[in-house]
Amino acid sequence: MSKKTPEAPESGKLFQKFTIRDIVFLAIISGVCLVTCAVMPLVASLQTVIFGIAQVVTSLQLAMAPAMFFSNIVVGLIVELIGILLFKGPTSEKAIFITVLLYNPLSLPFSVLYNYLFGREAMVAVVSRVPWITVVMTLVVIGLSALGAFIGIKISKELKKSGAMKK
Repeated sequence: MSKKTPEAPESGKLFQKFTIRDIVFLAIISGVCLVTCAVMPLVASLQTVIFGIAQVVTSLQLAMAPAMFFSNIVVGLIVELIGILLFKGPTSEKAIFITVLLYNPLSLPFSVLYNYLFGREAMVAVVSRVPWITVVMTLVVIGLSALGAFIGIKISKELKKSGAMKK
């Protein structure tokens, strides 16, 4: 009778128990996300003036602010579908990079749609009022999302090397 350790979960199981290492890792990532989202109240009023400011502020992380629930769900599903259709899931570094890169830029049109549908005309008007800012901010969001994806992959490689994260 051999015991299975938390480090070697049964293969083929969809849901596996969290180990202490997993919980510590999630706590660290949650802390980083909390700190990087802490600036959102400072820029929230700028959303009616500068298109994409929320995405610029949160582009260096994998998770977005919970206030963008609609966008998060729709864009998350789209990005997952892209990952499954193009790469058969998160099986390679390239697949992870592309899907993480696409998340924030794809949230931009959904933010406009959400604001249009729910009567926040001031947010929608920003796009048409100063179109060049829309283009510049979209490029900034893409650039910061790429940087965030790159940094995330580098950090995960180091954590895997040190044994702090499973391979």
